[in-house]
Parts: sequence; structure tokens; C-alpha cells
Amino acid sequence: MAGRRLLCLDLDGTLLDPAGTVAPGVAAALRQACAAGLAVAVLTARPARDVPAAVRAAIPATTCWGYSNGALVQLPGEAPVRLAGLASDLVGDLVRDLSAHCPSWTYALDLADATVLRDPFPPEAAVHWNDVRRVTTFTGRETASKILVRTGERAGPAEVARVQRVLGDRAEVTASGGRYVEVNPPHAGKAAAMCRLARTLGATFVAAAGDGLNDIPMLAAADVSAAPANAEPAVRAVAAHLLPGNDEDAVAAFVTLLLGAGAAVD
Repeated sequence: MAGRRLLCLDLDGTLLDPAGTVAPGVAAALRQACAAGLAVAVLTARPARDVPAAVRAAIPATTCWGYSNGALVQLPGEAPVRLAGLASDLVGDLVRDLSAHCPSWTYALDLADATVLRDPFPPEAAVHWNDVRRVTTFTGRETASKILVRTGERAGPAEVARVQRVLGDRAEVTASGGRYVEVNPPHAGKAAAMCRLARTLGATFVAAAGDGLNDIPMLAAADVSAAPANAEPAVRAVAAHLLPGNDEDAVAAFVTLLLGAGAAVD
């Protein structure tokens, strides 16, 4: 008997349109996917507190979530569970080494309950974040989901590679778009969260779609992968299917592809 099917979707740039909303056609497609027996998971770089209520309301309540690049996962009706984190001592070592490499870089920590900005992180850069607090130095003992590094440049492959060279194998470095390089726990990320959810749900087939550098491992690990037309070139190169842009209901097109494939994706 075929196992359950799991559809994993990135949020910003993939499921959401350029205005940051769930388009009606995408919302309808998600309902159709659930009705057809697909389990749906949204895996985002955002912490849970930064997913707007209006976005949640447009997504089926049976959806699983992965936050902070998969550091935490949440099954429907349950509290988030931490899969990976950066211990405070390691955070201190990583930030120290990055600061020595480039003193002008600034940092923020994504914790379970807050985002902590270390001076002189620009306050305007955090204007859309919730539960923000500011410190002069990272002295807390909380486990961090990731470190946000503001280099002043667009967080593309070159900046990601530069930070990775400094940190070596002590962390996984990526970016989800915008101006932040994201430093994640080693051997963690969206792919690991996707695999964890697949095991928990008993899924034997996994499809995934995403547009950012942080989505590449997830796409590579999926049975079927897709990227919207607005995705980074490196992401489009990995994806098996190229979808319309997120301004043209990319996720709806992917659901149609999966459901139309029938037994081929069981």
C-alpha cells in the first residue's frame, strides 16, 4: 500500500505573493491538496511570532510548520518542538570570529520567544519583527535558532560562502533573501525538518517547493522538487520543475502538477 504524501512549501517568495499574502488561488489549491490526502507543511526562515495571523488564517489548520529554517517544528494542535539550536557558548564563539573577520558586521539572535539585536544592529532593519529586544552584548544562556548576520551586502551565494569559510563546520550558513546571512546549527535546516516530519507522518513520498538558498537542501532531498520563476538562479538549477512566479500562483500550479500526476507520485 502506498504511504502518505507530504508537500513541503517555503513561505516567503513561494507560498506568499509579492505583497506577503496568500492569494485566493493558492488558498484554494492548499484546501484541494488536503482534501486529496496530501499532508502539507510550511517550512520558513521566520520564527512563529513573525507569521501574520492573516497568513495563518488562509492556510489549512491541518498544516504542519517548521520555523527558523527548521530549527523548530509544529504539528497541528501541538506546541513547537525544537529540533536544533546553537548553544550560547557557541554563539559567542561564532560572533567573535565573524566580528574579527569584519568589524562592521552586525548581529541578531533568533530565540524561541524573541529576536535579540546586538548594538549597533540598525533598528530600522527589525521594524517588521515582533518581540524584539536590544542588548549591548549577547550574555543570555538561551539556545538560539539562528544568528542573523547583516553584512551590508545582499545576502547572495558569495556572502554566504564568505561567512561559511569563517565558521567552517561549526554551523550551516545560508540565506533566505534580503540582506541577512543566516547562521544555523550544524546538520540542521529545512531538509532535516522535512525528513523529520515525513517520518512522523509516515510519508513515503515528499514534494517540495522553494525559492531561496535556504531551500536548496530541501529541494535536493525531496522526491519531486519545484521552484517558482522568481527563485534564485542556484535554486532553479536544483529544482526538477520550474513553476510560474509567486505573483502567478506558483503553489497552485505545483498542486495541480502533483494531483494530475496521480499514481506517479504515490
